[in-house]
Amino acid sequence: MAEKASGDLIYKFLRNRLGTSIQTAKAVIEGDIEQPDKILSYLLFPPVLPMRGDLSQGSLKLIYGDSCDMTFVIVNDISEEVFFLFNGHCEDGIPVDWWLINPEDEILERRHLKYGYKLKEMPKQTKGFFKAGERLMDVLKDIRNERSPQWADSSYIVCMVWVSAILNLMSEASNFEQYGGIWDGIYAKKLGLPDTYFGYIPWPSILKTFMMAGRKKWILSLTGLTSANRIYMMPLEAEGFEWLIEELPEYWERGVILGRQQGVPYPWQSLEVKLPNFKKKSTYENEEFDFQYPPGDWITPENLGMTAEDTLRGIYLDIDHETRVKADRSHIISVGIGQDTEFFK
Repeated sequence: MAEKASGDLIYKFLRNRLGTSIQTAKAVIEGDIEQPDKILSYLLFPPVLPMRGDLSQGSLKLIYGDSCDMTFVIVNDISEEVFFLFNGHCEDGIPVDWWLINPEDEILERRHLKYGYKLKEMPKQTKGFFKAGERLMDVLKDIRNERSPQWADSSYIVCMVWVSAILNLMSEASNFEQYGGIWDGIYAKKLGLPDTYFGYIPWPSILKTFMMAGRKKWILSLTGLTSANRIYMMPLEAEGFEWLIEELPEYWERGVILGRQQGVPYPWQSLEVKLPNFKKKSTYENEEFDFQYPPGDWITPENLGMTAEDTLRGIYLDIDHETRVKADRSHIISVGIGQDTEFFK
């Protein structure tokens, strides 16, 4: 029941965030936003990460090319079946279209002509998460071509991702922590965990280059392209915290509110964190799963003259990986997400 509820929440979140992404991109292109360098929205690929308005088109075109479709295959951790699909399309670096296939859609009942499995069963029936993605590629391309035949010749990427991976990314309090978490998930198998957590099929060449350069370079490259290396404290939409208060009140109090009160690592701390050694047996025996951050204060709501709840609106700060001074209210550039943004500078 909890898995179904959390999956439903993700479905609603992504649907709303995809809309925010396209609406904000359109407003920036049409000149309806006066200070796009102070407004953050969501990436189309994927819509859980932030992107500054004035950087969106150039960065997306650099990474994904002139015309690209991507289908995200969201897989239930418990049943190992496809929970839902969502597809986004970028044209000349501009998010222009998206569609979702919900858990009840009969499309998920289609069978693969070669392997005979239903589309939703493929991850469970295939040894290897990404092998399942490779097998799904042809079927998903057909679905893309049915839904948007005008882009049948666009480049095409499949992203395989577990429901829990999205929940983990959405729970990270800053963009630096999110990009660090993505690198950890991509390299989970090399870090000593059973399998990779998520990834693209195939990887765009520039992202592959960033990945191979290491965790720190990966974070700096992508935060540079999306926020000019400045930290953004991630928002949580009203329906998200309302759901948490009702369904998981203990997590709301201890995981969200207490977590925000304790603060967010400065960018330099996120870059220098030491991960647990997942290859050592003692790590599991002693439950040594904490990430070891460099000593020093974190960015707290109190520093910014705010409450923990205030930070859930999303806060863009004039603080990057070279900033070592203590954060205060004067560092706030803007508060909010998309067109619902308040400027402080």
